[in-house]
Amino acid sequence: MILGVVIALATMICLALLAGSAWLLFYGSEGACEENPALERMEQIAAAAPAAANGATVVAERSGAECRDDSGDPWMTADTVYAHDGDAPPLITHYWDTAAKEGWKAGGTRNEAPDRFRNVDGICFRKDIAGEPALLRVRSLGADELMVSVESALDGSKMPC
Repeated sequence: MILGVVIALATMICLALLAGSAWLLFYGSEGACEENPALERMEQIAAAAPAAANGATVVAERSGAECRDDSGDPWMTADTVYAHDGDAPPLITHYWDTAAKEGWKAGGTRNEAPDRFRNVDGICFRKDIAGEPALLRVRSLGADELMVSVESALDGSKMPC
């Protein structure tokens, strides 16, 4: 009888630990975006985007910043969508050169940039902002729009380019 009670208690403890781990994995970070460090980080990454290319104009209704903390790994992104004249090579040159001048390190080569610009992942750069890793992505959204995004994980972990 004692053995049955011990087994039942051990089973309940294991199930409780499993449930607690699952809660932390999926919901434990919920609310992290509303805390002061997240708000400060959001300001830092939003300010880190390079200056717009000549002739590019902000599409305000499609631009903004958000923090997501519903997946277990809180991260934030500041996206700016620009309308442009549709000529990609000057845009690629502008962002490649500007990013390098501002300390961003490319996640590929300059020769790969035109193909990456048209890819969903975009041209990707890395740099630390206020001591934490961040990514800069520049990509085409079609013939006359591009998106410039600065992304960072809230916990300071590196994100893949």
